[in-house]
Amino acid sequence: QVYPRSFKDSDGDGIGDLRGITQVADYFTEIGVDAIWLSPINKSPMADMGYDISNYTEIDPLFGTMDDFDALVTKLRQIDVKLVLDFVPNHSSNEHPWFNNSVNRVSGYEDFYVWENGTTLPNGTHVPPNNWISVFSGSAWEWNEQRNQFYLHKFLVQQPDLNYRDEAVKGNMTAVIQFWLDKGVDGFRMDAVQQIYEDEAFPDESPVNGTNGDTYNTQQHNYEMNQPETYTLLREWADVVYRKVQQDGRPKAIFLEVYDTIPTTMKYYANGTENLEFPFNFQLLTQGDQSTRPADLKKIIDEWMTSMPNGCVANWVVGNHDNGRVADRYGHEMIDSMNLLNGVLPGIKVVYYGDEIGMMDTFIRWDQTRDASGLKLGPDHYQEGSRDPERTPMQWDNTTSSGFSTNNTPWLPVNPNYWLLNEAYEISAPASHLKVFQALARARKDPVLQRGDYNVYVPDNDTLIVLRSYNESYFALIINMGSGVRTYTSQDLHGYDINMTVVVASVNSGLTIGTNLQSGSLNVSLRPKASVLLRSGSTAASSRSTAASSRARLLTTSALLICSLLAFLFRSISVLRIE
Repeated sequence: QVYPRSFKDSDGDGIGDLRGITQVADYFTEIGVDAIWLSPINKSPMADMGYDISNYTEIDPLFGTMDDFDALVTKLRQIDVKLVLDFVPNHSSNEHPWFNNSVNRVSGYEDFYVWENGTTLPNGTHVPPNNWISVFSGSAWEWNEQRNQFYLHKFLVQQPDLNYRDEAVKGNMTAVIQFWLDKGVDGFRMDAVQQIYEDEAFPDESPVNGTNGDTYNTQQHNYEMNQPETYTLLREWADVVYRKVQQDGRPKAIFLEVYDTIPTTMKYYANGTENLEFPFNFQLLTQGDQSTRPADLKKIIDEWMTSMPNGCVANWVVGNHDNGRVADRYGHEMIDSMNLLNGVLPGIKVVYYGDEIGMMDTFIRWDQTRDASGLKLGPDHYQEGSRDPERTPMQWDNTTSSGFSTNNTPWLPVNPNYWLLNEAYEISAPASHLKVFQALARARKDPVLQRGDYNVYVPDNDTLIVLRSYNESYFALIINMGSGVRTYTSQDLHGYDINMTVVVASVNSGLTIGTNLQSGSLNVSLRPKASVLLRSGSTAASSRSTAASSRARLLTTSALLICSLLAFLFRSISVLRIE
């Protein structure tokens, strides 16, 4: 995932842009990334950093022009990297012409947004239609004096919800999808799809644990999320994308942002052969931290794999623009181990820009804060909600603004550790997080990791082992999550007594890539929080080769984008997200 504002600035204004991405696009292939997802680049007042769109088919001048976009598409085609765009369907900006037309009841736009009367008290106070709470806290309804009605905003006041029960809205948004497909994009990451529809009776939501409050997590959200019409609409959009696949023969995919329970999330997988959509798997992102134990990770992995509908492809997200970085959530010493786990599991590997070099969250002062989620909380509590720490500029080298920009004052401050933790240093160092990332990308081209069965073992309270097997060949990932050195033998690998070779090793492991470990004397010592990926030689299969194998999927991709079904799966894709 690429956050455009923070990836590379080409003109010195301190804000990343499309030309900057094009300038460094070869970096994607150098590190084994086969697809990138760009966070919003559409025209926007930037109340929510681009997730409040005022024109769905224009590029915001902050990021460049449509010519710059076309140049990026051309460059990515040349180096065979897929492009996925962020698509924000639930709401627009309140500065979108559609909203202004709807406020003024212009013919054809009267019902473009969700308008309700509410009630008016004798003293003139306007009371919202129900008790729904915005994601950003406070009422999800805002009174509009000009129209004399409330409008629904499940997010910021500046983000009014579109009304998909109006066929004109569906038609316009479908046209937006078609527009970008015709511009050459390979897919979409669809934002906040759970909220697209709401119960049109607008009943009150029930409190969580009987406690009323004005923050989002104090309500259950049964009537404003996951409505039946949502799944139908998403299938219709998938059909639009699939028709483009039939026209140009290029793989396409739709990735859905769904933060929910496993049973609810699974409903967003498409089961038909013409559907190319699936929900992001945020379990490693939201359920893990520095207190997480191997048994917890095994539960997270197995629950997703056993819950997926038949024929679907797994995916694993360990970082994004809305959550603290991997190095902070799991601990910096675990960055390689989490990247390895993300890449060895069956399915799509989704990586947030900078996590490949181990970037960390950055302390942001109140006067430097830009994120609306933090600004709403004020100077005493902004750090509780701000997402700025994980959105700071990419650390390219040890020059001005870490090579991100020639401007000494970029839109967010660069992490002070940039002088050592940067791409230029890591690419030249004998061992580094980036070198681990690159070695893993090469390993993911192996048929065992693309097509193999998987098993997850927890031999003790400190160890997680993932075994992949295919055609009598094997990979074994060993992670020591404990606080002491641990030695592993073939018994820890569930009896796989075969010749193994070190193909990837975490920086803190002390192991050397290429080291051969002979059957009968397999002995690997790992330092605390270290990990190693081993591959078998051409040996006979163990008698236990596939006995307990789980439902591994047909394609493991090393990136952000992959089609889930048919012959249109992206092969070996590693996606880096840029916002």
